[in-house]
Amino acid sequence: MARFLPRKRLGLLLILIMAALLAVAYALRWEAIAWHVWHAQKTKPHDALRLNHYVVEHEAVQIPGVGSDLSDLSYNHETHTLFTVSNQKPLIVELSLTGEVLRTIKVTGIDDMEGIAHISGHRFALLNEAKHSVVLAEIAEGVHEVDVSHAPSLTLAMYANDNKGFEGIAWDKERQRLLVAKERSPKRVIAIHGFVDALPGQPVAIHIEKLSETASCGLRDLSAVTYEPDSGHVLLLSDDSRMVAEYDAEGRLLDTLSLWRGFQGLHRSVPQAEGLAIGPDKRIYVISEPNLFYVFKPGPGKQI
Repeated sequence: MARFLPRKRLGLLLILIMAALLAVAYALRWEAIAWHVWHAQKTKPHDALRLNHYVVEHEAVQIPGVGSDLSDLSYNHETHTLFTVSNQKPLIVELSLTGEVLRTIKVTGIDDMEGIAHISGHRFALLNEAKHSVVLAEIAEGVHEVDVSHAPSLTLAMYANDNKGFEGIAWDKERQRLLVAKERSPKRVIAIHGFVDALPGQPVAIHIEKLSETASCGLRDLSAVTYEPDSGHVLLLSDDSRMVAEYDAEGRLLDTLSLWRGFQGLHRSVPQAEGLAIGPDKRIYVISEPNLFYVFKPGPGKQI
C-alpha cells in the first residue's frame, strides 16, 4: 500500500493546484474577459449595437457634491438629460450628457432609493430597495424637493425576504412596461405591466413576467438594466463581471462591452458600475461608485 502513497499525494497536490488556479481566476474575473473576447468574434445581426466596437469618450469624470453612492441612470428623451439617485441622502441628481450636475432634488418619503426611470413628462419610477417596491413620482422642472410619501407604489412581495434586492429599473415605452433588474440569488429581470398606466379609482390589473434575459449567461450579477427602443434590445450591466451585455427580444446574447482596463479604450477599469443608460444617438452612459461618470460612443463599425 505504501508504494501507492506518492501517487495519491500527487493526485491531491494536482487537485489543490487546480482549486487554487480556479480561485485566482475567479478573483481576477478571468472568465468575464474570456467571455467578452469569445463573443467579440461572433457574427452579429444587423440590428445589434456592436458593443465590442464602442470606445470610451469621457472616462471617470468626477461628479462632486452629491455624496459618493450614486446608483442607476436614466435618459430623459424629452430634456436630453440624465437622472441618477443617491440612496444615503436621499437625492435625485440631474446630469448633463457630459456629467455636469444640473440639479439636485431632495426626496422625502422613501427609505432606500436604488433606481430611477423616466417615463414621460414629469413622471418617474423610483426603486425603493428596502421595501422592495416601485414608486411613481412627479418631478416638475425646476423643483429641488419632492415628497413621495403618498405617491402610488407597488410592492414586489415575492422577494420581500431577500437581501439581494432590485438594483435597476428602466421604462420600455413601446411595450408600456417597467423592467426591473434583481441583483442575484437569483439574478432576474422582470417586466411589470399595468402599473404605470393604472387610472386612479379604477381596478388595477398588474401582470409580472420573467424575461428570458434572466439567465444572463455568464454575468455574475445584475446592477442595472436599460432598453434600446429602435432595436427592442435590452442591455444589462454587471458590476461584478465589469460588463454590459446586449440581448435581443428572444433573450439571445448578441454582444458585450467590457469595462476592463485596456478594452474599449479605457485607461483604468470601471471600479463599481451601478447605472446604465443609452441615448438616441446610441451613446452609452455608465455611473460607477464613487461617483464616476463614463460615456461610450459607437465605433467606426456603427453609425452615430
